[in-house]
Amino acid sequence: MSSPISPACARPEPALSRREAMAAGAAGLALAALPVPASAQVAAPPTIAELIARITEGSVPERGRISFDIPQLVENGNSVDVAIQVESPMTDADHVRWIHVIAEKNPFPDVARFHLSPRSGRADIRATLRLATSQKVVAIAALNSGGYVMADADIVVTLSACIDGG
Repeated sequence: MSSPISPACARPEPALSRREAMAAGAAGLALAALPVPASAQVAAPPTIAELIARITEGSVPERGRISFDIPQLVENGNSVDVAIQVESPMTDADHVRWIHVIAEKNPFPDVARFHLSPRSGRADIRATLRLATSQKVVAIAALNSGGYVMADADIVVTLSACIDGG
């Protein structure tokens, strides 16, 4: 006596035949070989010169009149103390409008921007920065005369910060 095989015990049919699987694989390889449109390609990060030119609107900043105090060797990139001073009388006729800090290899290189006016009294900024890795950090000050001054420093970071992209 033989018993009929129940549908639950029957061997399932494969979802794809071998021929269909090979065709799907070949289509995937062909798709991967297509060129990526320029709009979808990841752009290279901007260079420090491009970042400075963007902030100064193409003007070349002068060196001098700005003191940029930042440690050259930092153990932890999560907390880097910085002091920036610009020589300025901070009067209506001669003052610093803003100070901008750039860290070229951070996920977001525009680290800080401090707005000043003659009422600030001094162009003296103290802050704590986060640095992703060893890199060049730049401080740029915009003067009310339309000029810019800058100072930079190469910083070595032994324990990086910003590794999560934020």
